[in-house]
Amino acid sequence: HEAAEVGILMIEAVEGVTGSDATIGGYAHESGRSVVIVINKWDLVGPDRTDGVKPADRTTYEEQARHALKYLDYAPMVFTSASQGKNIDLLFKQLALVARERRKRITTGEMNRFLETVDFERASVPSNRSLRIKYMTQAKIAPPTFILFSDRDVELHFSYQRFLENQIRAAFGFVGTPIWIKNRAGKKKAGAERR
Repeated sequence: HEAAEVGILMIEAVEGVTGSDATIGGYAHESGRSVVIVINKWDLVGPDRTDGVKPADRTTYEEQARHALKYLDYAPMVFTSASQGKNIDLLFKQLALVARERRKRITTGEMNRFLETVDFERASVPSNRSLRIKYMTQAKIAPPTFILFSDRDVELHFSYQRFLENQIRAAFGFVGTPIWIKNRAGKKKAGAERR
């Protein structure tokens, strides 16, 4: 039995993102787990702090945390205070959303209509790694996994994969979950990639 599909990456607000936090977040991402980032004890550093020190700015704090966890840019971030019960309801709503997004399925027809709208000229890819996408299908959920059928059997260049992932997120969401994209050359074989 697999471990949890949706995880909470708990960051202590006073400490900020530690090396261990970043490592754990990396494991979650690489293993295809969905994630909600929780900044806990925000009352100790945010506007509710009572120690006379200037409160942290939430936007700046989030930018710094996201920079340290850049591979989890798709993960929602919730600022909580468990002791005060602040935003705990929001956390549970985000967990429910992420669990739904992880299991979302896009039909091949929807995916191919989407592909027609993407300006692939904006993807900065070396010419020897460029390819022409014939069509794309979602092969699996949890995490959402897409198979590209293209004219060349090459591994997708990182920037191309990132560009396509961002376009998919802009069109379909997939909040809090990694998206996996694989390339296949040629035609789809019968019975391939069934869930």
